[in-house]
Amino acid sequence: MKRAGVFGGSFDPVHTGHLLLAEQMAEEAGLDEVIFIPAFRSPFKLASDPAEGEHRLRMLELAVSSEPKFRVSDIELRRGGASYTSDTLDGLAAEGGHGELFFIMGSDSLLGLDRWYRADHLLKEYSFLVGLRKGDDEEEVRKKHAELLGRFPGARIRLLEIPELEISSSDLRLRHQAGRSLRYAVPDAVLEYIDASGLYTGLLEKLERFAEERQNPHRLAHTRGVVEYAEKYALKFGADPFKAKAAAWFHDNYKEAGALEHGPKAAEELQRLFGISDPDILNAVRYHTTGRPGMSLLEICVKMADLLEPGRSYPEAQELREMVDASDDPQRCMYELIMRANDSLYAKGKVPAKISLDAVEYFRSKYGY
Repeated sequence: MKRAGVFGGSFDPVHTGHLLLAEQMAEEAGLDEVIFIPAFRSPFKLASDPAEGEHRLRMLELAVSSEPKFRVSDIELRRGGASYTSDTLDGLAAEGGHGELFFIMGSDSLLGLDRWYRADHLLKEYSFLVGLRKGDDEEEVRKKHAELLGRFPGARIRLLEIPELEISSSDLRLRHQAGRSLRYAVPDAVLEYIDASGLYTGLLEKLERFAEERQNPHRLAHTRGVVEYAEKYALKFGADPFKAKAAAWFHDNYKEAGALEHGPKAAEELQRLFGISDPDILNAVRYHTTGRPGMSLLEICVKMADLLEPGRSYPEAQELREMVDASDDPQRCMYELIMRANDSLYAKGKVPAKISLDAVEYFRSKYGY
């Protein structure tokens, strides 16, 4: 009987890691074909202006065109709305001609498989190929595997150890937004299509418009100053200026959440609305108010910008700007800035957040300041 792997995902864009995974799964499991299925795009991420289904479908078609055992199905795009795995597999089975269907998934997904819609039906009717992901707890995965086999007699779930490329579609989108090369990360034909179609561009402009819509004139003036200085400090100390500006545009969009809460809230919304999953950008937004132990260079540059942008007029502001301008040690500058900010709170009868106090101790113990 023919054996077909079913590989679903956003594929926004498809990259060489996807193709390697499909190739390895086909080889290890003896699959005759692998069917790539782009998911229908959620209507709740409109702010991120993602690639439409027709673009993702076309990129997949270009990516797999030279491999006879790879094909693409638009079954979920045609259906629209939320797509359950059981609906997709049932639809493919109804088409006929595929033989036994093997759903390809990562080991992280296996841990919740028994909670999927119509899990009993899925585990009775279809086979599962589970790639062991490097970041997952293998012992926990194998325990779950044994549990599922015991609870669902006859279930066909196979664990496979496969090589994994550290490539993510969200990282690739961000790289393209910043004008960096995607060569070798995506097939040449896909890269040509991305460029010709103008995909994955204009993120900073979208973030600026979003800030303009949410912020009053006073807050927006501050944000523009933070963007200016975040880029300045990133260039000075060697952080990524594109990421610094992206974090700066978004950092104060949710001030109404509270003094200590608006950073975490903004990071959450930046990921939800714009699909940004880069941890450095998200942490720069999340901790711009408090700082934290182990701050990255990008986090330091964005927090410096928040404290020292041109609109800041507190007594020590100009002195601290000059200190940073003259320094080649961003960690020492951050230590001084957080320590001064904490001292200012104490002088007002307030207690700094514990994470800010911990940040001072971190810089002191690590660097001997």
